[in-house]
Amino acid sequence: MSSEKYSRLNTVQIGLGIKEATLKEFSCEEFDAFESTIDTKYFGVSSAKVILKKAGLTEYRQKELLEFLQNFEFIVITNKGNDSSNNHWLGEKTKAFLMDINIQLTKRVSISEKSDDGFTIVADNFPENGQILEMAEGAFKFSRFLNDPYLPMQKAKSIYADMAKNAFGKQGRFFVTIKGMEVVSGFLLFSINPGISSSTIELIAIDQNFTGMGIGRSLINAMEHHVAKMGIDAIRVGTQLENINALKFYMSYDFSIVECNSIYHYWPLKP
Repeated sequence: MSSEKYSRLNTVQIGLGIKEATLKEFSCEEFDAFESTIDTKYFGVSSAKVILKKAGLTEYRQKELLEFLQNFEFIVITNKGNDSSNNHWLGEKTKAFLMDINIQLTKRVSISEKSDDGFTIVADNFPENGQILEMAEGAFKFSRFLNDPYLPMQKAKSIYADMAKNAFGKQGRFFVTIKGMEVVSGFLLFSINPGISSSTIELIAIDQNFTGMGIGRSLINAMEHHVAKMGIDAIRVGTQLENINALKFYMSYDFSIVECNSIYHYWPLKP
């Protein structure tokens, strides 16, 4: 039991049960479970996240986790590797429903010459831009948030625009934009983790009036050139299994699938 980590809102005795202890975090070798303050604030319901790291949770561990989750209204559960045994007990013992099969892809960064085309810009600490927000509001048709009937629809529809808005003016949040005649035709938002020499595409969107014009390729090429100069070795991105066009798009630019995770939404208090 020494590998377990408990974090409480108040100091309590170890002998108290999980519900009585009002845990904010419960981690062990098999899973990490913790309060999600971001989701709580955004959706207005007490929220948590669970990452199932290993297969074969014992009944005791399953019970501990489910007791912990009764402290929350809305939980997002990530089953790493889409493990079948975890899928089985979740379906058997909870009302959690599958919302997404998340596909993670990666590519090695290659250094290439890039000429300044006068239209593509990579910028940190990027100021707020209304065209980007409008694009983000309407570009993302595949979303587990939109598929959940219990989440407020307007919040679900606006989540990607809000992600972009929260990244404006922030150090370490990079925007790649393509702009001509004062019109932004596409953007890419990415971040960097220098500790593992990796960068992550968080959002990418193209104005529907400019599809089929190579905007996506230009955005990724500009990002790759920028992170290469910073000594970053890899680019990572995630998308939904159902988003076939996105998968084809990334794989055409030498991204390879490295991980597949099933994502569940769980509302313990819903009938």
